[in-house]
Formats: sequence, C-alpha cells, structure tokens
Amino acid sequence: MIKKFTLQIVLRVFVIVLTSLLFAYLFIEQYWISMIASIFIISYEVFSLIRYVNHTNYSLVKFLDALKSEDYSVYFSPSEKGASFKKVFDDFNTIIGIFKRNNIEKEAQYKHFKQILEQVNLGIISIHKDDLLHDHSENEILFLNKAASEILMQPRHKYWHRLAHHIPWFTNEIVRLKNGGKTLLNVDFNDEKKQLSLEVVDVSYLQTPYLFITFQDIRSEIAQKEIDAWHNIIRVMAHEMLNSFTPVSSLASTIVDMTKQDENNEQIELLKDINLAASTIKRRSDGLLDFVTDYRTIASIPNPTIKKVLLQPFLRSIEVLLNPDLEKEKIQLEIKKMPPRTIINADEQLIEQILINLISNSRHALKGIKNGKITIECIINDRNTIVRINDNGKGIPLEIMDQIFIPFYTTRKNGSGIGLSLSKSIMKKHGGDIYAQSTQDEGTTFSLIFNK
Repeated sequence: MIKKFTLQIVLRVFVIVLTSLLFAYLFIEQYWISMIASIFIISYEVFSLIRYVNHTNYSLVKFLDALKSEDYSVYFSPSEKGASFKKVFDDFNTIIGIFKRNNIEKEAQYKHFKQILEQVNLGIISIHKDDLLHDHSENEILFLNKAASEILMQPRHKYWHRLAHHIPWFTNEIVRLKNGGKTLLNVDFNDEKKQLSLEVVDVSYLQTPYLFITFQDIRSEIAQKEIDAWHNIIRVMAHEMLNSFTPVSSLASTIVDMTKQDENNEQIELLKDINLAASTIKRRSDGLLDFVTDYRTIASIPNPTIKKVLLQPFLRSIEVLLNPDLEKEKIQLEIKKMPPRTIINADEQLIEQILINLISNSRHALKGIKNGKITIECIINDRNTIVRINDNGKGIPLEIMDQIFIPFYTTRKNGSGIGLSLSKSIMKKHGGDIYAQSTQDEGTTFSLIFNK
C-alpha cells in the first residue's frame, strides 16, 4: 500500500516537473498560446496531486478511525476513486475483514466461557479493586454469575456499591481479604443457614488492580455427605443384623413349638425352663428385627414423584387428620392465611410424612404447656417457598441443636431417632432442605425449603 502511494506521488511530481520544463521552453521561445495552455495543464496536475493526497489521507483516517472504534461495517469501494485507489482500498477492506473475523471469534469465545461460568455452582464476582474504597463508583461489576446471585440471594446489581449496601457482612470480609486469602463464613439467610467457603484473589491487568471473588455454600454438601455416610452404615448394619437375627428368631420359634407343655413328658420342668428361655430369645429377636426394619427405612427412601401440589388444601387435609388427637391434648393447630394458589413441587405422600412427624414432635414438646399452639405458615420469595411449623413448647437445648438430624439420635424415651433424619433425607431428595430454630422455653420452628 505504501509503495503504491509513493509511486503515485513520484509519477505525478515527475509529470509536473516535465510540464514545468515545457512551460519554460515555451516561455523562452515566446510561444504564448502554448505557454498559456501549459499553465492550465500544470495547474490541473497540481490540483490533481493535492486531491489525490487529500483523498488518500481522508481514506487512511477513515480506515484508522474504523479500527480504533471497532466499526467493522466500513467499506471502501475501489470503483469510486479510480484505478489508482483500487489496490489501497482492497487492502483496507481485507484488513477490516480480518479484524472483523477476529473480533467475532473473540466474542464467540467470550460468550462460550461466560456461559460455562454461568452454569457452575461456584459463585463468581469480578470487580475493580478500587471500588472497595468508594461508597459510589461508576465502574460496573465486571462479572457476576447466576450462582453468586442465588447464594447471596441478591439480584444482579450493576454496581458494586449497590450490592455491598445489601450484604455488608460479605463486603467486610472482602475488604479484609482485599490482598488475597480464604475464609469460612457461617451466615443466616432468613430461615436458611449457609456456610460459605470464600476466596479472594488480587490480580492486575495493564497496571489496573482487580479482585476475583469466588465462594460456595458447602453446608448442604457436607450435610449430604453425612447423610450418605449414615445411609451406607445403616445398609451394612441392617444387612448384617438381619442375617444374624433371622435364623435366631426362626430357631427360637422352633424350640418353643417343640417344648410346649406336655403332661406325658417325664422332664416337664426342664422343658418349661427351655421353653421360657426360647420364648425370651424369640421375643428379643423379634424386637431387634423390628428395630432394624425401622432403621432400614432411612436408607431406602423411594425417589419422590414430583408434581405440583396446592399447598392450602394439602395442609387442610393434614389438619383434619391430626386435629382429633391434638384437641384431646388441648393443643391448637392453626394454618395461617396464604395465597390460595400457592403451589409446591413435591411428592405429596412423602411431604405428608414429614409434616405428620414434625407436628408429632411439637405435640411432645407441648406436653405440660398451657395454651399449647402449633402454627403452620408459608413464606414465598423469588427463589423458594418456605413452609414453617412453629410451636410454643419447651424448645430444643442449644447444645443438641447440631445433633437432632443425626440418625438414631433422640431425647425421647421411646423415640426411634429416625424421624428428623428421615425428613432431612426426603427434603434432600426434593432438592430442598429442612432447618430448625429454637429458643429454650419459648418454642421451636422447623422450616421446609422448597425450590421453585
């Protein structure tokens, strides 16, 4: 392109010089008419040279502006400026085409990686580091993915100071780790408890500092791992105990039948003792078999058949089922008002099992309490539908709150310790969760979290 332009300038200047020499010759020879004609020719050639340079400069500026502003829609038509511009404009169009293609590929790669980051369960936020020092900043959040919005229960704010205003506890940790680091955060989001694994990375690009923030709720994953571990233990234990006690129970039953009292038997007293011992063995074997069968239910919960369930009539049916027993114990069951079309995505039978179990627990907590009351209410937000079961009973001691969902753990004399663990497993299979909050001598609240 440069060689072509230079050649054009040299040729045009050379023609002007030749024409000027011709003018000098005509002037000396006093060919006045020819001399006047040569003046017009020289003027035209100078004008043509100036126009060529101006057109070239204009086209070059237009070309550079297009690259600078990334406007790849610009097109240079070689036919408009004549043959001398054809090669130059062809080169301009080729270069713009290369930049346009590279930009499209880069944009496609960016969207591809952005889509990947949107799908991961890891919360990711990227911001200018200087935004931490200002209450108001015009810099937009560089990246905030779907998982970050859901974990923090915040909409996708455009500016960091707006997000920071709604979650100051999170901002304080980011400020503390602004030079990089990791930490664990235990936080409460309304009825939902989370344990966040937070990491902040301090990076610089082109001498501009940025913060790359990643975080993940590990509480639910840890809880699920614990449940899976308990299920594995229960399966092994139940298998071994059933294998051991089934033949014991069978043999004990056989001995009982063989040693039934017989008046003609000379060793009647001995047989009585054997029969008594065998009966005792059988009774305890049957008890252990029932015990193992109950615990096997924790590890063999069926996969839920999810469908849309109208919550209000569903709760009313449970109220009708349990009210007679509650009224005998002078316990009031109240279902608070909720939108009539409130729906949860659930397996009706499994969730009914949870609610019956939780209300039963509340009944035991209300023994000896005057004006005992159980309240069921519904809270709806953008992400979840939450069903709360409240009672004004004795409450759960703080020191055992972390153990109530562990299989076999119970504080009741005749309790099996599988109710809350079973409820936790069912809610996990629904993709939701169950949480408990309690104050000693004031009451307990269980919250069932259903995802929309």
